[in-house]
Amino acid sequence: MVTATASSNIVSFSGENLNLINGRQQFRAKDPVSALTHFVGCICAILFTPVLLIHASSAGAGMTDLIALSVFMLSMISLYGASASYHCFLLEGEAGLRLKRLDHMMIFVLIAGTYTPICVCAMGRDGTVLLSVVWGLALAGMMFKLIWVTCPKWVSSIIYIAMGWVVVFAMPSLIPHVSTSTLVWLYTGGVIYTVGGIIYALKLIRFNNRNSMWGSHEIFHLFVMAGSICHFISIYGIFR
Repeated sequence: MVTATASSNIVSFSGENLNLINGRQQFRAKDPVSALTHFVGCICAILFTPVLLIHASSAGAGMTDLIALSVFMLSMISLYGASASYHCFLLEGEAGLRLKRLDHMMIFVLIAGTYTPICVCAMGRDGTVLLSVVWGLALAGMMFKLIWVTCPKWVSSIIYIAMGWVVVFAMPSLIPHVSTSTLVWLYTGGVIYTVGGIIYALKLIRFNNRNSMWGSHEIFHLFVMAGSICHFISIYGIFR
């Protein structure tokens, strides 16, 4: 139990809930750890958006490059914002399903959004086909989630991981356009996302304590954040 007090507000964390007590009002989060971690991720993405854009602009990035970078950062903000909202609010029925659909759909948006600056800023015209394919897959994936958001976790993980590694087929076109460090960070992020997805799909991390705050889903969220950091560094390094 961790409790933080600020004036009359009390924030209480436990293994199963998060209560905010202010007067007679009480708020209980659906999944406090997942909500908190991705709320932090959303705030960080917002704060680092101008950092990336200013860096790229000072390195000579054109308007097309800046738009591509904005798509990347907006996709990250959208993913973490949707995830934090879904794991925060205890909604049942159709309202809960809508947030779940949004959460899952934004994963496709983040994957395609990450590809966008790689294809546009690094590969230029050579990245047109890859960019079109990835966004086409993202749209198909979002439609899939609209129809079957309750599909087994392993099905979702396979789709996300497969889409994320489509870049392998574009390696001959990508390598001449980026530095070794950019490639290393790009692939490191991909590996981290993949490991996180496997942990999530197979529930590889379990705890005997029913009230534990940490499980496979919470660990997966940390892997997602680590993967995003790697990809941010990779894309940041495109502009020198």
